Amino acid sequence: MELRDRAFALYGRFSPGERDRLQREILRGGGAVARDLTGRSHVLVVGAQASASVDSGALAARLAAARSRGVPVLAERVMAETLAGAAAENQATVPLSTALAGGALGRDDAEVLAAFDLIRLDGEFCRFADASVIRSAAELVGAGRSFGEVVRILIRARDLAPRGRRKIVLTASGVAALQWSDGLTSLEGQGLLPLDEANATVDDLFEAAALAEAEGDLEAAVRLYDLCARADRTDAIAPYNLGNLWLAQGDHDQAALAYQRALARDARFVEARYNLAQALEANGKADAAAVELDRVLEAEPGHSDAVFNLAQIEMNRGEMAAAMSLYARYLAMDPPADWAQTARKALRYCEAQLAV
Repeated sequence: MELRDRAFALYGRFSPGERDRLQREILRGGGAVARDLTGRSHVLVVGAQASASVDSGALAARLAAARSRGVPVLAERVMAETLAGAAAENQATVPLSTALAGGALGRDDAEVLAAFDLIRLDGEFCRFADASVIRSAAELVGAGRSFGEVVRILIRARDLAPRGRRKIVLTASGVAALQWSDGLTSLEGQGLLPLDEANATVDDLFEAAALAEAEGDLEAAVRLYDLCARADRTDAIAPYNLGNLWLAQGDHDQAALAYQRALARDARFVEARYNLAQALEANGKADAAAVELDRVLEAEPGHSDAVFNLAQIEMNRGEMAAAMSLYARYLAMDPPADWAQTARKALRYCEAQLAV
């Protein structure tokens, strides 16, 4: 795998020591690493112990964002194998639609399973053995397990029988177990331990913050992201997420400070700079916001939201010619119909003002 000049998002909790090892190899190869998916990410790598992000919807959101941007998603184990130059396993020749047929799972669920290397996808195909894993997952969902629990059960089954010679069954009491010739091994009781903040790693804290945010506990999320930002002073993601929380709550001063903190760590973090402009504008600092939007467009000329927002600022400042140019540029980007309509109305308004 080519590493040089590529950005890897190492998302979620990894196996002990594995995130650091992968990061070292990526950096040694000339790549860059972040703790979450950003606009610069070329590859999304999901940690093997990130199952807590399944039921919160956080992982599904990352996978959907990666899919929309054409960013490949690799499980932790697959990334490690790729860096080691391991040969590909059995080819994926079974249509995924066939493996999913008649069950309770859909394509999105299959992508979650693949993110933990429980199955392997190649476009619209999976391996022959993956159909059995998908059936087991569907049965567990049908028995009332959350999908996060299903992932943890399947991972434990794989770890107990790594060669794949396993059968997951539900006992009379509804407990998931691995069936052997001489008995059963329970696959339950492997839930998440409560967070011990005093001894937690940065990854533990970041995961807990993301879960708190997904569950709407914004006070806990703010505190935990702040702890992450203090614990790892090279990470721009935690202060960026912190800024997003402050921005959503209308605290524009705190949001701006958090985004500036993120940019001090990664000056090329376009999302942080764009959001900083939003916070500044909301705080009545339109000139400073315009400067930041100009910087966004220097880095990413196709950032349509930045073009539109800068046009609005120019119009409000009375710079009608500059605003017209920006609105025309925005419309050339083929925006959604409702936003295009707003831009055309603004364009006509600017024309009328210049004609006065």
